[in-house]
Amino acid sequence: MLNTLQFVELLCGYLGCTVLLPALVFYRKVKAFPAAGRFLIYFTIGNFYIINLVQVLELAYLSCRGTLLLFTLVPAGVAAVRIYQIPVGAYGRKLVQELRHFVLREMGFRSFVHHRLREAKRFLCFIGRQLVRLLKEVWPDLVFLAVFLGVLWRVCWPGILNNWGFGASDLPVHNYWINGLIDNKLYIAGIYPMGMHCMLYYLSTVLCIPAYAVLRLFWLIQYSMIAAVLLAFLKGCCKSRFLPWLGATGFVGLNCFNGITYSRFGATLPQEFGMIFILPSLYFVVSFFRAREAELRVGVNRIRCTSTWLLLGFSMSFSLTLSSHFYSTMAAGILCLGIVVGYGYWIWRKEYLGRILLAGILSVLMAILPMVIAFLTGKNLEGSMYWAMSLIGLREYTDLIFRILCLATVAGTVGGAVLVAVGIRQGKITLGDKPVPRPSPVQNGLLHLVEAALLAVLLLAGWHYRSTLLDSFQRLVLPALSKSGILYGMAAALLVGVLLRLFTRGQDGAACLSMLAAGVFWLFLLACGNLGWPVLMDPARACVYTAYMVPVVAVLTLDGVLQLLTPWRLGVLRTGAAWLLTAALLLCAARADLLRGPFGGGGLEMNEAILCTTNILWDNRGQNDKWTIVSANDELRMTEQYGRHEETITFLQNMEHWNPNQEVTIPTDRIYFYIEKKPLNYANGYGGIIPEVSREEAGKPLPANNGINAYNGTDRAVTMSRMYYWAQAFQRLYPYEMKVYFENDRFVCYYLEQNTYRLYNLAIDYGFNRG
Repeated sequence: MLNTLQFVELLCGYLGCTVLLPALVFYRKVKAFPAAGRFLIYFTIGNFYIINLVQVLELAYLSCRGTLLLFTLVPAGVAAVRIYQIPVGAYGRKLVQELRHFVLREMGFRSFVHHRLREAKRFLCFIGRQLVRLLKEVWPDLVFLAVFLGVLWRVCWPGILNNWGFGASDLPVHNYWINGLIDNKLYIAGIYPMGMHCMLYYLSTVLCIPAYAVLRLFWLIQYSMIAAVLLAFLKGCCKSRFLPWLGATGFVGLNCFNGITYSRFGATLPQEFGMIFILPSLYFVVSFFRAREAELRVGVNRIRCTSTWLLLGFSMSFSLTLSSHFYSTMAAGILCLGIVVGYGYWIWRKEYLGRILLAGILSVLMAILPMVIAFLTGKNLEGSMYWAMSLIGLREYTDLIFRILCLATVAGTVGGAVLVAVGIRQGKITLGDKPVPRPSPVQNGLLHLVEAALLAVLLLAGWHYRSTLLDSFQRLVLPALSKSGILYGMAAALLVGVLLRLFTRGQDGAACLSMLAAGVFWLFLLACGNLGWPVLMDPARACVYTAYMVPVVAVLTLDGVLQLLTPWRLGVLRTGAAWLLTAALLLCAARADLLRGPFGGGGLEMNEAILCTTNILWDNRGQNDKWTIVSANDELRMTEQYGRHEETITFLQNMEHWNPNQEVTIPTDRIYFYIEKKPLNYANGYGGIIPEVSREEAGKPLPANNGINAYNGTDRAVTMSRMYYWAQAFQRLYPYEMKVYFENDRFVCYYLEQNTYRLYNLAIDYGFNRG
């Protein structure tokens, strides 16, 4: 029940600050966009503002719940007042005058309340009209929405209900970094992309939910948003209304992908958080080409126009990938390479290229600026940065490269500001329209030739290495599909893209060809090691992004087929065909038992340990640093903001060579001892069966205190057995003081309360230590 309530609170809080609040503020500005486009705009603005707000406040050492709420609500209110042109001054004067009449008894209390209720009614009516308008726009999709949510619930909800621990071994590290943000210590472990940590810190602080609980539950929100932006992107690019549901539902529910492609979605990790912003950045680029072409057709060539705002959306989305994880930025960059190939006719024209380059530079500057400020003020790089550089053989040059990048960022920022100021002063940069030269027939021919040449070179390279590429793709991403089937699918995407490019609106075909080109780039990235090339991304990570692109290419291809077979005048026929095709494919998948089984949640910590930790925090609220948990290492970061922690292996080692004069004390009022009677197979790293707690296991040598090795495999059974028989012996010595806090057949938590002025000596000869 607590998991459910906290998950609902997190979902409402995340969507409230990233979608609902931007929608209330910017609706008037973006109401001309379709619902999917509006969602991506709101979502990008919300995430970009919250993440950068946290970083700014952290760098200024001003971050707390009050400042976060203040700088969230006040700017939103000011922006809404300006956009909707609300007469705040006139309303304030009217309210003061009515209060004066009320104080002077010239107006009754009921009249004053009636006026306020009438104003609230008008506001609610406005909100209601917008909701009705939205419902009229999306009501045909509600059936597919129900199916999508049902599949998502079937696949993910058991993980929330049944697996309460962390879902990845590096989550304690991320917990530590979020705790650093709580203490106003940005980059506490060194400079690293902190986008996910800033968002989770914001939710934890504003909603008053412990950081470890946010880390435990946010994975489902993260996975849902990955699927939601996939759906919104496809709806923004497809002409068929219902085919995008096939892509999103198939990505979530079909059991056709390799398990490694979605196993990481069961944990709250930066790489997967960064995936949320990949397709929004691609949507803004595709929409930019469409809007820019329409503007140039009618002679609009000014700076402030729709296409410029779309490029700003691209800059924000791309910067968010870089703020979250470098792998996500690489994924977005590969998709941009696909755009270069598919949109070769447009992108090389100066009316497009200059603006795109500026947007790309701006996106990098926005993401890297907080890291640059921290680096220039003395912060070191985090270890993962060196690991990333070691993949390309430049580990020893990491600091030098980052220092050069910092100087380039500062120079680029200052130089860009100077160039803009000079351009405005000389009249080269104006807010008005300027003449748009149309390309000559020769230029048109050259542009078409460049576009075809880029695509041909890429496809020829893919064909040359097809055996290696298809083997990697089949092994890591789609084992259920034969190599010939993969080739036929790619050929179909190529044919549809070319036909759309030649016989319909050119940019629809360009989008399809761009996704196909990006898919080929992904195949090369997957097979780098097999080709003898430098491995830029671990294949176990790259396959996650590759699987994410499969439904994009498939749905765009199907949408292109429907466009080619049904003329635009028969839009109803096209809609009906898409509806029937989507429903038939989903029904066939369900009947053929191709739906994915449940996954997600944490198996790296017992549910009982989470249950005890949650209750200990509740029982000791307001009593910080007056209690200690003795357990394996996971609870260290979960509770370090509230209490103390000591590792089981350290506790046992302190009395390993026991003698009557030895003393071990823990100077807190209350001590809790976590012991697993049926030890956990940590991360399923041991192939056999881990023995239960027993005297035989306790009699084995104590494992070395070397990282997590004492809690891995059969060593965990030895550690827990030693701890269990120590607790039994200590309880015999102090039967009224050593009590059971919680116990079942798998786990027991003992509880000791003591006078801190007369501490218990916890060092005893319990029969298995060397004494």
